[in-house]
Amino acid sequence: MNKNTDFHIVGIDGGASNTRGVLINENGETLSTALEEGTNLAVYGELAAKRIINVISNLCESANISFDLIDAIGLGLAGASNQEGRDEVFKELDALNLSKRTLIANDAEAAYAINCPMDLGVLVTVGTGVICISRNKEGKTIRIAGNGHDKGDVGSGFWMGKQVIANLALNETSVIGDQHLEQLMDLFLKTVGISEFNNAIEKIYKDDDQIKIIAKLAKPVIDLSEKGNEIALSIVQEATHSVASYIESLTERLNYSSNNIVLAGNGSVIRNDFYRNSVNDELRFQFSDIKWTFSKISSAYGASILAGKLYDM
Repeated sequence: MNKNTDFHIVGIDGGASNTRGVLINENGETLSTALEEGTNLAVYGELAAKRIINVISNLCESANISFDLIDAIGLGLAGASNQEGRDEVFKELDALNLSKRTLIANDAEAAYAINCPMDLGVLVTVGTGVICISRNKEGKTIRIAGNGHDKGDVGSGFWMGKQVIANLALNETSVIGDQHLEQLMDLFLKTVGISEFNNAIEKIYKDDDQIKIIAKLAKPVIDLSEKGNEIALSIVQEATHSVASYIESLTERLNYSSNNIVLAGNGSVIRNDFYRNSVNDELRFQFSDIKWTFSKISSAYGASILAGKLYDM
């Protein structure tokens, strides 16, 4: 534990595609930042643990401080409930005498701490995964979706990428001559960086970061949808219909009765104007006025806030 009067807190926001880390002091000043590949515990397990240690090491090296000067570590991680993944993380941290100063929470909780100050508001996260989260009047956390990229959550970047692959696999022999399928195939091959469909599929499923690669298809398929591609549009419409349904289910459980709503958006997909406007269109039947807020502050700071509170800093 740090014997000095200064506090040093690490916050890490780890999703399935990317991980961001910050090192702050007791005044909230940023001493260093770091980036890494995905650290979803349910997906990467031991690799996620090593990537997390790499982030912490880079943060300390950049700030020129040693591990023993870290007072608390907040990890906001996708797949945080995965016990095997948690065990791997704590094993790596224990080797550095950091495990007793570490809090592991879901990445949505870290995002909520930043995007919904004072525990007020509805957070809608759509990136590689999707989750809607809020707290009721009694302070109980209510969440819809967020079961994981492979557990049926509809509407996420990963889900849209899987839909692209499924459409191409089912219609591979019909691509030539079909403008919409050709456009979809072109964006898929360009994103993967392979010129032949079967080779591209093989590359994806042999890659440790296959989830990130598949989720990268989300932005180009949204762009293609905006340009009028019917297949891409159907994927985006199903995605946004599901996300709107999650929001409606969450507000029902909150007993929210107003016709107006402010939603805190988080994640690369929901920041896309076309995608978000499509969600709004789905919500118009329930809400006459919909506004969105977006924080410019990384959810890694939210993880550091959670750790700071837990350890009374």
